[in-house]
Amino acid sequence: MRNQVRWGIALTVIGVVFALLVPIFGIPLVVIGIALLVWRGREDIIEEIKG
Repeated sequence: MRNQVRWGIALTVIGVVFALLVPIFGIPLVVIGIALLVWRGREDIIEEIKG
């Protein structure tokens, strides 16, 4: 599993836990975690186009 995927999963889980306790701090972590998961392969595609 790639490092970006690990960070995405970790931030999403931590964000959900924080969102249950203090929503204003947890929601941004969830958003960042989901963004990392959604765009996990984007740099591979960019490298293929450049190469």
